[in-house]
Amino acid sequence: MNGGPAVYSGGSRFLHWIIAALILLGLIPIGLTMVSLEDGMLKNFLYEVHKSFGMIVFTLAVMRVVVRVAQGFPPLPDSMPEWQKIAARATHLALYTLIVTVPVLGYTGTAMCCAPVSLFWTIPIPISVERNLEQAEIVLAWHKSAVFLMAGILALHVGAALWHRSVRRDGVFERMWRG
Repeated sequence: MNGGPAVYSGGSRFLHWIIAALILLGLIPIGLTMVSLEDGMLKNFLYEVHKSFGMIVFTLAVMRVVVRVAQGFPPLPDSMPEWQKIAARATHLALYTLIVTVPVLGYTGTAMCCAPVSLFWTIPIPISVERNLEQAEIVLAWHKSAVFLMAGILALHVGAALWHRSVRRDGVFERMWRG
């Protein structure tokens, strides 16, 4: 146990759910749609929306890490087997890492090929990288691979949360749902 609170803080819960919604309902569907479209206005529009929300998720993820470090997090129930505790910690670490890494890779790859990158067509977000289309393609391939890895881990995370809610009924789900 970490000696933290019994439930996640309101700030942690808010950041968790807004990041989840942006990724699951926005970034992943938009990303999958935009790469399948022919070049044109709709594809360009979706790319800009995707990049902007990606930068927002990155900012919120950094805030989430700061809140987690500052406020702690609830300990897992003593009734959970040790292997499940290890799996939960590993899953959370992987998700935090990917939620920060995926936007960094997307942004860096885009800046290398298609600078400037702007937040909703207005505020330029500068980055000091050399323009290199060949390297950009590699970085964007890493971005894509990391997204698919994150989607798989998110599926495990959601499945485990629902299992705690519906099968174990041990209060793990409720710590993040309503505190």
